[in-house]
Amino acid sequence: MNQSIFQPGPDAKIDCYRIGNEEEPLVKVESFMSGAQFLKQYAIEQNQFTPADNYYPGIRMPVPLIYTAALAKNLRQYIKSQFGVDPRDAKKAVSRFSIVTCPPEKLSLLQQIPHFDAASKNGLAAIHYLADDDTSGTAFYRHRKLGYEYVDTGRYDTYMQTVNQQFEEKAPHGYICGSTDEYEMIGSFPARYNRLLLYRGSSLHSGIIPETYKFDPNPATGRLTITSFYEFE
Repeated sequence: MNQSIFQPGPDAKIDCYRIGNEEEPLVKVESFMSGAQFLKQYAIEQNQFTPADNYYPGIRMPVPLIYTAALAKNLRQYIKSQFGVDPRDAKKAVSRFSIVTCPPEKLSLLQQIPHFDAASKNGLAAIHYLADDDTSGTAFYRHRKLGYEYVDTGRYDTYMQTVNQQFEEKAPHGYICGSTDEYEMIGSFPARYNRLLLYRGSSLHSGIIPETYKFDPNPATGRLTITSFYEFE
């Protein structure tokens, strides 16, 4: 791939937010990468997706390594100012093409409630949409009983114990899509082509997967995204 693909989009627009009572930072970028269509075409042509080996409810495929470095480089100023870390201090970074394909009846408990990617304030997550679907997207949540909007190492044991107790007798049903008795939705961002969201991996969040969702595994027509994760010292 030509490196110019990974340059910021000429019409890129960056907005910074503080989400919820705990004011966790989020960076939203419209028209993020100039070569978004080339990335989508790469996924279509390669189409070597396999089932995810973690809690992600779908299929994934590796992204060229240059993408992960370019994302951090393009947003270095905002990573430092909004999250207080320097991309050059990352000890681990990975990006994958991702498509949600798991039907609701096959989800585990932790796939049916808001999740966190890592119980650490030193990790960042990003989702880059390569499909356009305003009925889908990403939402952020507050756990009503505990008031938690993120889960770090100091909160992990209490949170997991509380969640297991809450759902011991009352199991959720399918993908969470808005506020429930246990969780309050505190922010949502629709899926828009070439939009990127960057946030701490400890933030409680979930994909917006509505009842009308098609679970289409085709990267040309499905909910194609690139998900990225960074861990810092």
